[in-house]
Amino acid sequence: MANPLPNEEEIYQKIEQENLSVHPLIWNLINHHIRNDLQAISMAAASFYSMPEWILKFASWAIRFLYRMSRTPGDPDDLFSLGRDVEKRIKNIDNFLRKLEGATLK
Repeated sequence: MANPLPNEEEIYQKIEQENLSVHPLIWNLINHHIRNDLQAISMAAASFYSMPEWILKFASWAIRFLYRMSRTPGDPDDLFSLGRDVEKRIKNIDNFLRKLEGATLK
């Protein structure tokens, strides 16, 4: 997960103070491409969670088993953790875009 920059709030303030802006047509492109991709990823995650829980638990077990059989060091995340991480990342990206758009559109 991407963490905020230590001075991120200062950057947003500077954008507003210096009246920096992004042309609305550029925001149209950003929204079209990035938000469409986020929507597609979100839909895939939702269909993933529509599977019965026992299937996801078994699949997580099988992945860990195969991972160990390959003698790869470490332990992979279970599918539930992975799905939650993807959902959280989607929300973080969307929040970032909204905040940036709010600071740069005048």
